[in-house]
Amino acid sequence: MNVHLKRWLAVSGAAVVIATGVVAGGSYWRLESNLKTVDLSTEITHPRPPSTPGRPLNILLIGKDDGRSDTAMVVQLNAKGDQARVVSIPRDTMVPRPECGTNPPAAIAMFNSAFSTGGAACTVATVEQMSGIRIDHFVQIDFNGFRDVIDKLGGIDVTMPEAIDDEKSGLHVPAGPTKLDGTQALAFVRTRYSIGDGSDLNRIKNQQLFMRALSEKLANENWLASPAKTLQLADILTKSIVTDTGIGSIPKLADLAGKLTALKPDAITYVTLPTESYLPDPNRVQPKQPEADELWQAA
Repeated sequence: MNVHLKRWLAVSGAAVVIATGVVAGGSYWRLESNLKTVDLSTEITHPRPPSTPGRPLNILLIGKDDGRSDTAMVVQLNAKGDQARVVSIPRDTMVPRPECGTNPPAAIAMFNSAFSTGGAACTVATVEQMSGIRIDHFVQIDFNGFRDVIDKLGGIDVTMPEAIDDEKSGLHVPAGPTKLDGTQALAFVRTRYSIGDGSDLNRIKNQQLFMRALSEKLANENWLASPAKTLQLADILTKSIVTDTGIGSIPKLADLAGKLTALKPDAITYVTLPTESYLPDPNRVQPKQPEADELWQAA
């Protein structure tokens, strides 16, 4: 499996869990009891895209920050299990939002409003409506858990393409090599206003840069070889994630991670949903057509 995807899924809870599934007795059950799940079959009542044979397995990764979805990526594993890609969705993309629980549909709304409207299930439904693809599973991670994991790992070495001096996020780092602790790492993946044109697209570039740096850290350190350290990380992660019921157990998360670990190193690509300026509000974007639809259909 490509280390970038493998290690990011470790942070989101999947790859770590496969290593902790062998923990016996109270440790295993403690991790199992930490998990929180959402039943998409009861939360999403309107017709969904079909689950047709031969299509990719689609997993939505959601980064939760202060009650809203701050990051959304769709991991797509092809039917053969030998290729995958990660599609980042800018949070300020203007899209139609479907009915979510008792909340009526919206003809147009900012993408990340789906989470504040109806949680992960509404985000899943919104991705399905905008893309036409079936989302099989989701993993939602709280950014506080992300911060704690980075601290537990001893920080992450990142080569900054430019200096960041951002009062909003509290991040002040020079250009070039630097080590980010958990608080700094969280600020880095959230920063947008002090880099480039201040758009969410630049923040996504930071996130992808950090994912690669994280993958290098974990690839070079055999941290899973320490049962005690692995258990500590897994305890943090399982307390910080929410999944759908379809993968809402240690064995099921381990099974999903097992499918992903079958990938070869060069089998993963990262892309961002094609967007263009949203004319009614230049601070927002909208999916660029036909490129956006072609992206989803190409999986």
